[in-house]
Amino acid sequence: MNDAFGVIDSEGILTYANHRFSELLDYPLEDMIGKPITSFLDDENLFILQNNVRMRVEGLSSQYELDWTMRNGKKVHTIVSGTPLFGEDGSHQGSFAVVTDISWRIDAEMKYKLLAEQSIQGLTIIQNDQYVYVNPAFAFLVGYTVDEILSMSPEEGWDLIHPDDRKYLLQLASDRRSGIKIPMPYEYRFVRRDGSVRWVQAFSGDIEYEGIPALQVMLIDITEAKSTEARLRSSQEMLQTVMNTIPEYVFWKDIDSIYLGCNENFALVSGVDTPDNIVGKTDFDLAWRDVEAELFKALDQEVIRTDRPHMNVISPQRQADDRDAWIEINIVPLHNEEDKVIGVLGTYHDITEKRIAEDNLIKSEAKYRSLAEQSVQGITILTADKFLYYNPAFKELVRYPDEELSIMSADDVWDLVHPDDRQELRKRMEDKIAGRSVPPRYEYRFIRKSGDIRWVESFTSRVEYGGTSAVQTVIVDITGRRESERELRVAKDRALLYLDLMGHDLAQQLQVILNSAALMRSAVDESNKESFMKVIGDAVRRCARIIEEAKVTEQLLSIPIRERKLDEAIESTIKAMSKRSESITFETSYSSRNVIIEADDFLELLLSNILMNAIEHNPKDEKKVWVELTEVDIGYVVSIADNGMGISDSVKASLFDTSRRFGGLGLHTAHYIVEKYNGLIEIHDRVAGDSTQGAEFRIWIPKPGNSVDT
Repeated sequence: MNDAFGVIDSEGILTYANHRFSELLDYPLEDMIGKPITSFLDDENLFILQNNVRMRVEGLSSQYELDWTMRNGKKVHTIVSGTPLFGEDGSHQGSFAVVTDISWRIDAEMKYKLLAEQSIQGLTIIQNDQYVYVNPAFAFLVGYTVDEILSMSPEEGWDLIHPDDRKYLLQLASDRRSGIKIPMPYEYRFVRRDGSVRWVQAFSGDIEYEGIPALQVMLIDITEAKSTEARLRSSQEMLQTVMNTIPEYVFWKDIDSIYLGCNENFALVSGVDTPDNIVGKTDFDLAWRDVEAELFKALDQEVIRTDRPHMNVISPQRQADDRDAWIEINIVPLHNEEDKVIGVLGTYHDITEKRIAEDNLIKSEAKYRSLAEQSVQGITILTADKFLYYNPAFKELVRYPDEELSIMSADDVWDLVHPDDRQELRKRMEDKIAGRSVPPRYEYRFIRKSGDIRWVESFTSRVEYGGTSAVQTVIVDITGRRESERELRVAKDRALLYLDLMGHDLAQQLQVILNSAALMRSAVDESNKESFMKVIGDAVRRCARIIEEAKVTEQLLSIPIRERKLDEAIESTIKAMSKRSESITFETSYSSRNVIIEADDFLELLLSNILMNAIEHNPKDEKKVWVELTEVDIGYVVSIADNGMGISDSVKASLFDTSRRFGGLGLHTAHYIVEKYNGLIEIHDRVAGDSTQGAEFRIWIPKPGNSVDT
C-alpha cells in the first residue's frame, strides 16, 4: 500500500498506523501508537481535523487537506480520506483514514520555512532552583509563556512539578551533588496551567551558564507513550474491526504464500468461516479450484520476486458456497523495517454482476449492430460533438465514403444537413440529449456529397452509448414520397385552377362581353359603339390568351428539364415585351453572364407572366420595370420590380393560394413552373416597408445539382 493508513479511537488516540505513516511523519511506530492524533498537528491544522472528526461521529466520510508536523518540525502536506468506524452495537468506535502525501506541491519557499521550525522537545536551564532559560516547546509543554516561566520564583517553579514527583526529583538533585550517578533518562510529571498532567522523559547534565554552574534538562513528552502497550493491543482489535467493516476481501501471506490473516469477508468465501482459521493455510487448502490456486500463488511469487505490485488482475474464483465468481485482485509487497519483502497484502472485490452485465451488453450490442447493419433505413448515434455510429444505409443516403464519415467533426456532421434545417434540428438534438421533451418525428433535408438534396423523415430517441449520452436516429428517405405528394398536389391545384378558370377568369370576361354588348345596342353615337366594340374585342382576346396559357401548361410536368441560359431567356423575354408598348421602360442588371440552370421551354413563360403582371396592374402612364440577375450561394435570383401601386401585406400572404385566387392564372402558372425547377418565388415591397411604391418578385432557381425540394 503506497499511502499512509491510520486508525484513531473515539478519544482521538492513534491506535494503528502502517509503516508508510511512520515514514511520512519520521516517527518510529512505537512513538506514534498511543499518542493523540493532535500530537502531530499544529493549532491551525488541529482545527481542520476537529471539524472533520465531528463528521465521523455523525457517520460521515470526508476528504480534506491537512499539514502534519513531522518529528523534526517539518510540515508534510497531505490529502486525508477519512471514514467512520462503528462497533457491532452501532456505536462510534473511531475513524480510519488513508493519508496521501502531496508534499510535492510545496515549493522551495516551504523548504526554507522548514529550516526555521523550532524544536518539538522542551529545553530548560535551571540555576539556583530557578528557570533561567526555557524554549517555546517547554513553555507549550507546561502551558505557560516563556516570560511567565522565567519570572517564577523557585517555589513557583517547583509548583510546576507534580506533588508526588517532587521528593523524587529532590533525591536526584541530592545524589547529583554527592557525585552519585543518577539514572538516565528519568521520568516525572508536570502540572499544566489548566490542571492537566503531562509525563516527560528527562535527560539532564551539569553545565556552566554565563560562568555559573547550572543544570540543563531536555524533556520529551511521553504522556501517551505510557499507555502505548495497552493501546497497541487494542489497535490490533481495531484493525481487525476495520478489516471486517470494509466491503473488500482482504488477506496477507508470508513469502511462501502461507496465510497469516484475513478479514471476515475473505474467511467466509474461502470456506474457513473465521479469520483465525486461515492462519497456516495455503490457497490449495481453500475453496478455490486448483487452477485458481495456482494462479493466486503465481501472482504472490511474482510480486515477491519483483517487489512490485500487481493491480486489477481479473480472475474466476470458485467460492465456499459453490458459487462461481469473478474477482478483481490487487496484490502489493509487504516489507519489514529493513525494507525487505516479507510477504504480500492482497485485496479484491467481487465483479461478478458487473461482468455479467458487460457480457449481456456485448451480446446486445452485437445483436443490435447486426440488425442496424442490415436495415434499409439509415441509423445514426450522435452526440453533440460527433458520430458514434452510422450504418451502411445512412452512408448510402449521404453518399460519403467511410474514410470521410468516420473522421467528421461536429461541424462536419452538421454540414450534411441543409442550411435552412440546421438550427431547428440542432435545437432538437440538444433538447433530446438534455432529456427535454421533443416530438420524435421530424422532416428535414440532407445534402449529398454530390450536392443533391434528399428529404428524410427521422425518429429520435435518447440512448446511452459507451457511457455517453447520445441521440439515436432512424432515418427514412422520403424524397420519392414528397415528389409524389407534390405532383399530386400540383394536379389537384391544376384541376381546381381549371374549375376556377371557368368560374372566375372566363366568366369575368364573358360578363364584360355581355355588358359591353348590351351598352353597344343602346348606344346612339357611333364613337361609343366603336369603344364598346373595342372592349368586347379585348375581352375576347383575353379569353383566348387565358385558354391558350392553360392549354400550353398542360404539358408542364411532362416536358423534360434541360440546361438553359437564364440571362439569354431574360433578354429575349424583355425584348418581346418591349415591342408591345413604348410606354414601358426596362432597366436590367446582370452580375453574371452565361448563367446555366436546369429548366425547360416554359422558362420564358415564367418570366413573361411576372413581367406582364408588373405591367398590366400598373395604372401609371410611365411604367418602369427593374430586372436584376444575381448569383447567391447555390443558386441565382431574378428580381423583377415595378413602380406600380404595390401589393398589400395581406394579399402577399395568399397571392399564390389557389383557394383564394388573388394572383390570377399568370402568377399561378409562374408558381407551378418555379416549383418544377425546384426553386422558390417570393414577393416583397420594392421599397422596404412601403407597400405602395411597387412590388418586387424574387425568383430563386438552383444551380445544376443543387436543387431544393419544397
